[in-house]
Amino acid sequence: MDAAKMLELLSVQRHDFLNHLQIISGLLQLKKETEAREYIRSAASAISRLSKVVHLEIPEVAAVLLIAHNRAANYQIKIEFDVQANLSGCVVSGEQIAALLDEILNNIVNNLASTEVADREILISITGKPVDGAWQIGFSADGVRLKLYITNYNNNIL
Repeated sequence: MDAAKMLELLSVQRHDFLNHLQIISGLLQLKKETEAREYIRSAASAISRLSKVVHLEIPEVAAVLLIAHNRAANYQIKIEFDVQANLSGCVVSGEQIAALLDEILNNIVNNLASTEVADREILISITGKPVDGAWQIGFSADGVRLKLYITNYNNNIL
């Protein structure tokens, strides 16, 4: 895990948090309570979606996803997360999964960073259950879908 990227991520999140507080303060000073409440709801929802990533059972995967989210934002690319599984009980090493995800996400961000691409959104979904022994990490960007399957069956990666 790249410590410099993690520190940059923390710095960006700190800046974003302070920015949210300043916007809320400004709306309240202008006596726009309704807008302030709506802004708080919107910011809380975005933070809640990111917190699901933080709570993944594989910290290397969480770090890669958060760093990619930060990198994508630098190119005005929006990443949405749909986390329905926390990857608990996965027997594949976190380093292996993180390295693969890092490569995939870097390629996706590089392709979407072109000014010729109009749809600059990525949806990352994580689904599956330990009982099933399989997880699916899906990527959807610019009309293209990619699914990565991780399975615990016989300790093999498919």
